[in-house]
Amino acid sequence: MVQGRNKKRVIIDQVSWDGNVLIFTLPSSGQDIESSYQVVLKNRKKQNTIKLNVKIKQKKDTIIFKIDLNQLSQMGSGRWDFYLESKQGKVQQRIGLYNAPVASEKIRYLSPILTTTRADSMIPYLTERNGLSIHSGNLFFLEEKSFNVVNYIQKVKEIKESKPKVYFHLKNKIPFGFGKKIHLYMKNKVEVCSIPFKLDSSRTIIIINKKDLATLNKNKKWNVYLEGCKGKNLERSRLNIQLENKENEFVFSLKKKIIQENNLNKKFTGQLHAENYKLEGNNIKFQINAMELELAKKVTFFLKKRKSSEKLNLQINSIVSNGKEEISIPISQLDVLADISGRWDLSVEINYDSYTEVKRIGVYNTTINSEIGKIIGYKPIVSQGVGISPYLTKDHELSFYFCTEEQYINSKYPAMSDLSSLQMEKGILKLTATVKMKETDNFIVRGIALRLRQDKSRVILAPTEQEVSVSPNARKFAVHINLEDLILEQFYWDFYAVVDLPNGERRFIRLHNHKVTIKQKLKHRMIKYNLVNKENYMIYPYITINNCLSITYRQMGEYESLKYKINEYTAFILYHLLFIYFQWKPVWLIHEKYSETAQDNSFYFFKYCYENHKEKNIYYVIKKGSPDEKNLEPYKKNVVYFMSTKHLILLLASKLIISSESKGHGYAWRVSTGVIRQYVDRKKFVFLQHGVLGLKRVDNTFKAGSATGADMFVVSSDFEKKIVEDYFDYKEEDIIVTGLARWDVVQNKMKDTDQKEILLMPTWRNWLEEVDDEQFISSEYYQQYNAILQSEDLYRVLKEQNIILNFYVHPKFMPYVSNFTKAFDNIKIYQFGEARINDLLMRSSLLITDYSSVAWEMYYQKKPTLFFHFDLEKYMENQGSYMDLKKDIFGEVAYTAPELIGKLNMFINNSFQEKEEYSSIRGNYFKYIDQNNSERIFKQISLKEKEITAPESFEARVKRNLLMKAIWRKYNERPLVRQLGKRLLNIIN
Repeated sequence: MVQGRNKKRVIIDQVSWDGNVLIFTLPSSGQDIESSYQVVLKNRKKQNTIKLNVKIKQKKDTIIFKIDLNQLSQMGSGRWDFYLESKQGKVQQRIGLYNAPVASEKIRYLSPILTTTRADSMIPYLTERNGLSIHSGNLFFLEEKSFNVVNYIQKVKEIKESKPKVYFHLKNKIPFGFGKKIHLYMKNKVEVCSIPFKLDSSRTIIIINKKDLATLNKNKKWNVYLEGCKGKNLERSRLNIQLENKENEFVFSLKKKIIQENNLNKKFTGQLHAENYKLEGNNIKFQINAMELELAKKVTFFLKKRKSSEKLNLQINSIVSNGKEEISIPISQLDVLADISGRWDLSVEINYDSYTEVKRIGVYNTTINSEIGKIIGYKPIVSQGVGISPYLTKDHELSFYFCTEEQYINSKYPAMSDLSSLQMEKGILKLTATVKMKETDNFIVRGIALRLRQDKSRVILAPTEQEVSVSPNARKFAVHINLEDLILEQFYWDFYAVVDLPNGERRFIRLHNHKVTIKQKLKHRMIKYNLVNKENYMIYPYITINNCLSITYRQMGEYESLKYKINEYTAFILYHLLFIYFQWKPVWLIHEKYSETAQDNSFYFFKYCYENHKEKNIYYVIKKGSPDEKNLEPYKKNVVYFMSTKHLILLLASKLIISSESKGHGYAWRVSTGVIRQYVDRKKFVFLQHGVLGLKRVDNTFKAGSATGADMFVVSSDFEKKIVEDYFDYKEEDIIVTGLARWDVVQNKMKDTDQKEILLMPTWRNWLEEVDDEQFISSEYYQQYNAILQSEDLYRVLKEQNIILNFYVHPKFMPYVSNFTKAFDNIKIYQFGEARINDLLMRSSLLITDYSSVAWEMYYQKKPTLFFHFDLEKYMENQGSYMDLKKDIFGEVAYTAPELIGKLNMFINNSFQEKEEYSSIRGNYFKYIDQNNSERIFKQISLKEKEITAPESFEARVKRNLLMKAIWRKYNERPLVRQLGKRLLNIIN
């Protein structure tokens, strides 16, 4: 039997067409195909067949079929499909390029077009499912299928005739760039006929011999066209001439008006076929048909980052030989992209005089059977371990992957892993797992590697205890790891299967878990799977959000003890016993940052609800002993202590969580998982915000649909609403423009005495989170702000003007607060929770900050802000902003410490007056300036409460089901099952 076949199809490897001979190949089985089979064409509608004369050449690995299509000169119009038929005529199998991705129509139509008769032409093509066929019909129609056709009008100013010839005098000459080959066609509604012609030396006169018109049907009127070919483009120029029969003679006449589509200045998109890709020395090379670019005015090859607008124009070298143009891209120019990791796609922009093509470059209409065959190589480009790997995508298009060598090996050798079992006894973690390699069966599993997430060079290798070959491409192995013997650093260590390949390469395969039972026992049997060492550090395995196995190593938290686990399970049982009661008594649960404060929007909204809507079941969560607990004394009836049994019951029962932070702050979110966490993740959430958006990008934290996303998002203006729509992906109806709850109590508390206060309150930096003390002290952030606190120039200004500077350390930098020191009495340093931010803001005459949202608070109070942007470039690169911080800022900006002190002097000398240019645009950023924000928020929540808390749909419950999730992951990892699933869904739909 022929390889590459099934009962209905013959799968070919590649197909080519040169205008006379069609060639296709398929893998050889050693069988004598020529004596057993023949190639036939079957008309798709009429079902009649044509047996073809085929030259078949059998090589060791390949069978080559060559078909001269000139033998089909008399075939009728329509679509004809290629079949391989047994010579007994009983079995017909459809021929196609079924293992290759489907290209665009212009690529699938295998030009050139073969003109067979006056009325019909034909062209081989691949169908939308890559079946090999022939399309026979009107030439102009086939051209529009296989070329980008540019239509315009070429005017003839007069027609002259002699006895043997006709002369068309053109208004404008035909440019040399019109096409390497120019054709003149006569066309009526049905027929198209090519007519020989000549151009005079001036290229303004078309000369036709009258005898060449003899083949035309004299009973028809004929229109006249010129066509020039440029690669995959046809410039079709209609002449303002008509040819018709008068008294049995052809007569040409000028037409006054022609209706013609004009495609000038159009941009076409498409694909450019290339071949012989290779990484050679310091260049990436490939070949294209030389005709593709030879008539272009300008050609620009470029890389575009995937899912981004970033683009890099490339310098290239090219050589034309034997009809092929070899393009060479020097790798040295790509160093500039080393810091912008990811995948970049190669395209070309081809400019002509009146239109442009933008084409993706790839290897089309060809089967590539392995992933390794799609990867061209790897070349290091910088010393930091980053390199470039040119490769073909799943659609066989050329892209560049900027990656580490490890990422390159991962893409070269696709692999899957599956955790089979997990047990822990006396600190020894016992694992069995299976590894499957897609591209090779020649590999050895060395064991399990534990890798520190923030530094993958930190590796602990546990060797394989036992290895079993399950199949040629799969190995099952066992590993034992004594967790107590490991020397670990905080926080997360990820498990990888380590595989050695025959060429000396080593592959690290992230260890996945697909078993619901393993995930559940790690979640619910924490005591068995948790170790605590002498230094009070915890080690415990867990399954990540991406269903991979990891361990956490960190200091034991306040809420990790047995007492709180008992609270959790007690609450879980009591809630289910009281479930019906809570259905009739909906609960709103409110908290703030880490459930430690009562001074932000959540507190003031709770206060409003308690005082004005006692019918509502609303509770506030606070950690017992927190400094702000005293603020809740008047409302203690509706206050619950964080992680108490009552709190956990209400957390399970709550219809809504309302907070100025993410809903995770209302639960001990960093503890090892238990029965309640999954309920918290599903709770409906109203985000009150803790500031106004604009200065700092935070859309990754509160993105719509994410685990930390909200169901209702509070904003202060239409300006802010637009940010939430554009960047956070919220629907308009889920955003409410109300203002912030804490603004209801804003009042000017500046001292009546001569002593003024200034608040210095910088925000955090994401690149400094969880670094050690030494790294923090060496950072520019610490150096700049500590220098301000130590500045004698600043002290002199404060002392002379009797001003107090209050420095408030951001809560995320609390571990480093002791490193900040003051040298002078006029400077005070506040730790998080020592003072209410609202009070500090209301007492202050001026705010100094960098990118903190507290700037909006001062702006709302009509007080000036002085911005300190010493690290603006780094901040924009790592954090980003929704505003142009050099143009759209609403206060003065300093970029150095001396400039900051100079501008501070300016404000002191003008009695801290806000500039008119900033006060005049306040209405753009605040819709309301009153004391009714909480009332507006309450009304909006009440209006939408039923809609937000509506029961979950059946579909959503199915998607959330752990068993269904496991089945879905298995489904996605097995191509055959996935294909069957897609077919089933297509049948159902």
